[in-house]
Amino acid sequence: MKLIINQIYKYYSPLALTTIVLFVCGFATAQNKTSTNGPAVGKVWDLPLSANTALPMSWIPPGTFIMGSPETEKGRKADEGPQTTVTLSKGYWLGKTEVTIGQWKAVTGLNLRDKVNKMLSDETLYDFEGKKQTIRDYMHFDRNNPDKIMANEDEDLPMYFVSWNEAMDFCHKLTVQERANGRLPAGYEYTLPTEAQWEYACRATTTGATFVLAPNKDTNYADLDAIAWYGKNSTSGYTGRGLGPTAAGPRKAGTKQPNNWGMQDMLGNLWEWCLDWYGPLPGGNVTDPAGPSTGTNRVNKGGSWGSGINDERSANRAKNPPNEDSAWRGFRLALSAVK
Repeated sequence: MKLIINQIYKYYSPLALTTIVLFVCGFATAQNKTSTNGPAVGKVWDLPLSANTALPMSWIPPGTFIMGSPETEKGRKADEGPQTTVTLSKGYWLGKTEVTIGQWKAVTGLNLRDKVNKMLSDETLYDFEGKKQTIRDYMHFDRNNPDKIMANEDEDLPMYFVSWNEAMDFCHKLTVQERANGRLPAGYEYTLPTEAQWEYACRATTTGATFVLAPNKDTNYADLDAIAWYGKNSTSGYTGRGLGPTAAGPRKAGTKQPNNWGMQDMLGNLWEWCLDWYGPLPGGNVTDPAGPSTGTNRVNKGGSWGSGINDERSANRAKNPPNEDSAWRGFRLALSAVK
């Protein structure tokens, strides 16, 4: 809480200070409470996945924010504009971290190696931007050498090698399970966050390039090291099997500084799938946007353990085919109103 108040004093004008402090203090107090009988507005929801595994989810209140980045932001890409005033009319719950390997296994019965071997042996021809291919051929993987494409396999790591479609299957299983258990709020479902929901939760009332930066302040390594695993620091203390030129990989979930709403690893560790098809930001004022109705690629955000400093920004956007599996991409679970 002290960290949150210090950030508010540093970044906001005296005129808005009282309102913001009261909001954040009240929100943080509510977030310290945990619901055990089912999701409750304003409370953390520890979603039970098995007898020994839960998935903590923070309550994200409704509100309005500016989506995208100003033209003056260092590292900005053209598709981060036009900046758009977005109102999210309903609150939702969002995983405090990316879904971990252990949480994935509790729902699907598969560990990381099982999942990778299943993908490598899959002969299904999927559509990749108009061309029919197996996933391994599209990604140029050797079906007989899973170790070449895998980093570490600990259950507290974020689950990687998950396509958008597989992430949605995971969400659907939880919706069915929780409806049967009588713990699903009326009109809600487990799903991926929309891009707007993701960016709103990442910013958590802030407006800078990252949630520890004031507006118009450029991202720097010292600030980013505190909140994200990315290309420059991903080798620090890393042990075990590594990937790529840095010989690193995903890191234990939830070890970096949280934002004002208790979210961790929103930037870095793994790119995170969003619900939306990729397309231009609408501009103007919109309510509950969910992206284009059709498309070729799905949005993912947040950067990864292998990304450069400019990828680790709240407004940064990436796009990838929904059937793609990689060691740089995972997802974060949302519980939100049915679209």
